[in-house]
Amino acid sequence: MKTKILSLFTITFLLLFACQLDDKEMLETENNTILEKKEVKTEMVTVPFKSNFSVWDKSDFSESRCAPLYPITMVGNGNVTHLGNMNVTFIFCYNPEFNSYENTDVTFIAANGDELYARIESGQMGPNDEANSEYYQEKFNDEMTFVGGTGRFEGAEGTAWTHAYIHNFPEDFRTDFFSTGTLKLKKGK
Repeated sequence: MKTKILSLFTITFLLLFACQLDDKEMLETENNTILEKKEVKTEMVTVPFKSNFSVWDKSDFSESRCAPLYPITMVGNGNVTHLGNMNVTFIFCYNPEFNSYENTDVTFIAANGDELYARIESGQMGPNDEANSEYYQEKFNDEMTFVGGTGRFEGAEGTAWTHAYIHNFPEDFRTDFFSTGTLKLKKGK
């Protein structure tokens, strides 16, 4: 009789243990599926992008990716929505024959160190015929595409128009930007 009870107890224990393993494995599989779905369903929010900043020529002509064009580096600062007071660097290839530029990489750096990246494929500068033409001699207004970043700008997307004016008087050669557009950020960033 003791043997029957012991055998019945052992069988019951094994069945119970086997069921617990199956439930645990199922739970792990369900959790992994839920996590995978959350990663896929990253929600983006669209926010306005508005800027007011200036850049100055800091070229050292060491950038070789532009040959035979001229490598230009412009560095500056100002204010951008969702970055606050920030620093910015533009690196691009300049073609003086057509007064144009291409392959522009832009890095906006917020006060906390988060970076927002943008790209301008190509653009052309032209005479400024607007009411501010006494102050700014040339202008350009080309599309800038946001291509990610770090921190709260990781995965950022969107576009903006440069709305830029070149103040090319020798005593203060700079470019002023009044860019506007939209920025898509991961929700909660």
